[in-house]
Amino acid sequence: MGRVGKGVAVVMELWIVGAVAGFGETTAAKSAPPVVVRSVPTLKKVVALTFDDGPTKKWTPEILHVLQSNQVKATFFVVGRQALRYPQYLNEEIKAGMEVGSHGANHMTLKGKSTALIEREVNENKDILESLGAPKPHLYRLPGGNSDPLALSVLTKLHYTVVGWSIDPHDWRHRYSADQLTTMVMKHIEPGAIVIFHDGPNSSEATVKAVAQIIEQLKREGYRPLTVSRLIQSGELPHNRLPLER
Repeated sequence: MGRVGKGVAVVMELWIVGAVAGFGETTAAKSAPPVVVRSVPTLKKVVALTFDDGPTKKWTPEILHVLQSNQVKATFFVVGRQALRYPQYLNEEIKAGMEVGSHGANHMTLKGKSTALIEREVNENKDILESLGAPKPHLYRLPGGNSDPLALSVLTKLHYTVVGWSIDPHDWRHRYSADQLTTMVMKHIEPGAIVIFHDGPNSSEATVKAVAQIIEQLKREGYRPLTVSRLIQSGELPHNRLPLER
């Protein structure tokens, strides 16, 4: 079956919540608790690189340049207010064939919020992204990874698959060099991993350089970076969807 994450109690579910790239909702799924996709069990050497909090004028173009130079597709979880400020860079992501997911209109933590407020934050970003030319998003990343059963239930009702991560080098903290970020990611890389980076205002040159180094090392080790949806599609085994951490 292969490894499915380090230091995490993994629950393997045989049902699917929501719909991602053609996966339909089963009868069992309708009664299943909402969950978060943190990695995808697979025997293939495939991973997903993801970027949060953008777009920005400085970091999004630089990261896109690295990805395109290496012929790599990634998933960008876009904040609506940033997209409105820099629509040209969202457009560059789309033209480059990157996947666009939602990170909320205002980067709002959904934990502890009412149904109406959650729906407003989520639907507002959907409308923003579609108005700027992006496809209707079907992936959602929770700001800070923070949520609760109500928020996950609302996102599932709105037909989103909630995507977490299995590797987080904390690039946004500006504490680590590119070499340190690379080492942290490669130390934990495994088939089906989802890696989180940032291209928002909290990104840095260390992130850009680390992404280039990581892609080089991944290819050297026989890994192929994919978008999150392609990673989910590539899984030979049931998706690794973990119950909400309490």
